Amino acid sequence: MKAQRLTKALVPMFLGLCLAGSTALAAGVKQRKPSGREMATLKELFAGKELNTKKALSVSTKSMGAFLFAPVMDFTARPPLQLHLVQDQKILLTLAPTPGDKTWPVLRFEGVLFKDLNDDGFEDVVTLTRYMPMSGPKANQVFAQGALYLGRGGKSFELLTGEVHTALNETPPSSMADLQKRLKKLDKRKLVLPAQVSTGPKP
Repeated sequence: MKAQRLTKALVPMFLGLCLAGSTALAAGVKQRKPSGREMATLKELFAGKELNTKKALSVSTKSMGAFLFAPVMDFTARPPLQLHLVQDQKILLTLAPTPGDKTWPVLRFEGVLFKDLNDDGFEDVVTLTRYMPMSGPKANQVFAQGALYLGRGGKSFELLTGEVHTALNETPPSSMADLQKRLKKLDKRKLVLPAQVSTGPKP
């Protein structure tokens, strides 16, 4: 009788621990608005450029540690939209421009998500940007495009193009939530990086 009571008492506790463990795994990446001090750091670092303070983030990951995500419009650069990762008050890396960034004027940067999408243990990056061409067949049409960057060893992010990019943008995604739904439908076997080619001296 006592054993049965003990078992009944332990089951909810055990389930609670399992749920807590699942939550911890699901929350491997933490994203939040930058603190006042962090925002001041970004404003100082990108003085003279247009920092999108509403979309800036403080991010904590397992593979790359903590950093700030800073979307910036730099009208002296081509293309002007630059997505920086800042660590220790320095630019850690800048995400490569997407085909859309190179083709159309940016209306606004919509958002970013850091998440391990291919279960390789390294965080990946999803972005959504809205464009409005001023000329050509899409003149004055507002539309969005998503982009997926796969993490390489916790040191860099590489933009996926081709089939995956087409699948995400066959019709313009309406929101970040819409883009995430499309990502869930992708075959994870296609979310792989090309092998790195050594450019070092031959033996």
